[in-house]
Amino acid sequence: MSKENIKNCIDSILEKDFSNAKLIIAEKFVNHSNEKTIGIKFALEGIISKHSGKNSMNKESSEYLKLINKSIKEKLSAPLVDDFEKGYFSVWKIFVKLSLDKLEIDNEKRIIENPGKEEQTNKSSNSSSE
Repeated sequence: MSKENIKNCIDSILEKDFSNAKLIIAEKFVNHSNEKTIGIKFALEGIISKHSGKNSMNKESSEYLKLINKSIKEKLSAPLVDDFEKGYFSVWKIFVKLSLDKLEIDNEKRIIENPGKEEQTNKSSNSSSE
């Protein structure tokens, strides 16, 4: 499975299009017995399972994702990492990066879409404290 296919699947997951993500997995994993590819498939299925029932990500998710990223880097740098683990953790690494990028973009959009809202909140808190 190419990195582009992994990215497309993860993009579908982040957009909550789980049926498309599952379709990508089903199409790309027909008769694969390579350990790394099996690890990739398990990771994608696990990400779908973990995120299919959750609400959208928020600031707390960002901190959680950063912790996961640190853990993944440690795991991938370990001397005894087999092909399954390489496939599995490489997918999670891509997922974390794309998730953090999406959170950053979503935060920027909120600021651009509602610039006055934050100002009003600050003004009302300042006037109430005086």
